Amino acid sequence: MTLIDLRDGGAEPVTVAEAKDWCRIERGDEDALVGALIRGARETVENETGLALGARSFRLCADVPRDGRIAPRRGPVREVTKVTAYGPRGEARELEPATVAVVKLGAREWLVPEPAARRAAANGLEVEFRAGLSAAEVPDALRQALLRIVAASYETRGIVPQAMQPAIVPAFARALIAPFRQVRL
Repeated sequence: MTLIDLRDGGAEPVTVAEAKDWCRIERGDEDALVGALIRGARETVENETGLALGARSFRLCADVPRDGRIAPRRGPVREVTKVTAYGPRGEARELEPATVAVVKLGAREWLVPEPAARRAAANGLEVEFRAGLSAAEVPDALRQALLRIVAASYETRGIVPQAMQPAIVPAFARALIAPFRQVRL
């Protein structure tokens, strides 16, 4: 299964100005760095929680399992926008978005293709969907975790290259993320 972030919008849950205030950065020449650190922190929190912190589109490419349930890996799912099934010879066939339902079972969300869509997807299924929390919906604990990760990354910027940030996720940030962490069996 492959999840592709189509990066078609969605504001960061923390602005550069907020992060600079938190880190007590008064200079304007490091705004691009702070923005990159925010993106890295957001991606870290998203990977830990499975939540998309900012509404955007995703494409999920997967084989359809026997039980028909596909974990979207980012949520909350707002709507399915496009479905493409690949037949036995690899031919693509567009299906109606309504052929894949979003079903919530307990704390998890699943994409569940109808039986006809499963049969049409002998060589896999691509599902495009909108998912994520708006900036106003992001829990305060996750915003605080983001700010703490950005601050730690800013402090280690001379030790660890930007491409490897966040190098440190502070223990308090981990504690703030913990209640939102997805449990995988």
